[in-house]
Amino acid sequence: MFINISPEDRKITPYKVHKQFTVTFNGGVDTATRLGVMRLSALSGSLKGNPAFNTTAAANTFVSGGKTTKIYKRPLYEQIRRNFFHFARSGNIHSPENAQPQWVLDTNHTPWGHSGGTTSLKTADKLDLRTLYSTANVISVPQRLFGEGIRTGSVILDDYSTGTKIVIKDDGYGNLYDSAYETNFMSASLTAKGSGSAVGIVNYDYGLIILTSHSTGSYANSGGQASGSTGWNLKFESTRTLYEHEYTANIKEGVLNNSTNISVSYQRSGSQTIPGSLALNDMREIVNSPRESAYNTTNGYTATTQTENFTTHSFFAPYITTIGLYNDHGDLLAVAKTSRPVRNDPELDLSFIIRFDV
Repeated sequence: MFINISPEDRKITPYKVHKQFTVTFNGGVDTATRLGVMRLSALSGSLKGNPAFNTTAAANTFVSGGKTTKIYKRPLYEQIRRNFFHFARSGNIHSPENAQPQWVLDTNHTPWGHSGGTTSLKTADKLDLRTLYSTANVISVPQRLFGEGIRTGSVILDDYSTGTKIVIKDDGYGNLYDSAYETNFMSASLTAKGSGSAVGIVNYDYGLIILTSHSTGSYANSGGQASGSTGWNLKFESTRTLYEHEYTANIKEGVLNNSTNISVSYQRSGSQTIPGSLALNDMREIVNSPRESAYNTTNGYTATTQTENFTTHSFFAPYITTIGLYNDHGDLLAVAKTSRPVRNDPELDLSFIIRFDV
């Protein structure tokens, strides 16, 4: 017994979900390697004279599955510079309702989420937004962890490179800052020693946390390759789009009032036609019987057209407990269960709303 669900009774709604991850590379615990989170170092310098990058060139070396892989520091630096810093002063697609304006050299613009600034110095330069120095430490999160992207504003890096804990946060617009100077960073009013500026960036789409500082600065080793008591803990949230499917099954009065349940067939003779010459294993899939000797695998079974007398009573109506959703080819795609049996009164219309997430 089937009914068609009209297009107007079908709805698919997308929504974002997030999951938090914690990666540790600190105190002798290294979940970063196990989860495929790479710790990279980038170094500025000329690329001339060493096109093949021989074994003497500075490189990040990893051993996985018995195979050694190298990622050279100088090409990595150039790639970071060109992709995320050199042409990076433009709007942020992750926050279109509060996007950062295009930077104009002779105009003092307020950066994302900031209200401060001076007339003599651009706020972006003052805060070192999108500024790359001679070195950078990169934490690369694999896509299998961050999904469609790292959730904006979810990055927290507990760094111990200076011997004490430094909490570095993501401002939600791709900039990293030291939480100890959050007020200075958000208001663009740096301390007398210049503390409160940005210490790096987050690229949400590629899962990259890039920390850059002067080689002698307080954050020069933050997020670096040193482990033990000088390592770090990283928290972030992944993003994934799920789709809520909603289907409304409308049953008109007097429809679907029959039953194929064996209990309503005469003397439980069954209401399914089963062809003869079936193998025993195939018969077991169709008919459950406590005595397999009762199976008629030679002649099969012919569905009865006779039902028990109680089905002819005016108050008889089957109860609905299960609804199956099928495609146009008759394949069962989903099964929904009602919270309690629902009587299909022959004089009433019924509507069932089925929802599930994919």
